Amino acid sequence: MRFDELPKDWAQRPLTDPEVFEGVVDLIATDRSRSEGATYLLLCHPNGRLLQPICLPDEPRRVDVGEVLDGVRMLLKEVSRHDVREVVIVIARPGRLTPTPRDRDLRAAFEGACNASGVSLRAVAIAAPTGVAVLPSEGDSAAA
Repeated sequence: MRFDELPKDWAQRPLTDPEVFEGVVDLIATDRSRSEGATYLLLCHPNGRLLQPICLPDEPRRVDVGEVLDGVRMLLKEVSRHDVREVVIVIARPGRLTPTPRDRDLRAAFEGACNASGVSLRAVAIAAPTGVAVLPSEGDSAAA
C-alpha cells in the first residue's frame, strides 16, 4: 500500500493494523532516507497508534549494526523513561526489498535493545525505493 491509498481513519488505528501498516511506513520513510539509509523508530501510544516518528540517519554501506544499535539503545532508554512502551522500527535503505543479512542482524539487535529497555517491538519493516515490506522475525512468516 502506498501512503496516498491510506484510509481517512488511519491515524485512529493501531500502527500494526495490516490495512494501514505499509501505507504509514511509506508515508514516513522519505525518498531521501531510502536512498541514503536511515533507521526510524515509530513510537506508539499504549493503544498502538502512532505517537511520534524519529529518524536516525545511517549509511547502510558503511555503518555497522553496532553503530546503528548504539543510537537505538540511547533513544529507547530515553523514551522508556517517558512511558513509551511500544515501538515499530523501519530500516530505510537503497536496494531491493528482499531482506539482506544486515536487515536480519538489525532486527535481532533491535529485539535485544527493546527487551533490555522494557519496550515492546511491535514490528520491523524495510522501506526501499520500490516499496515497503514487513521483516518477520526468524521463524515467523506472519505479517505485521
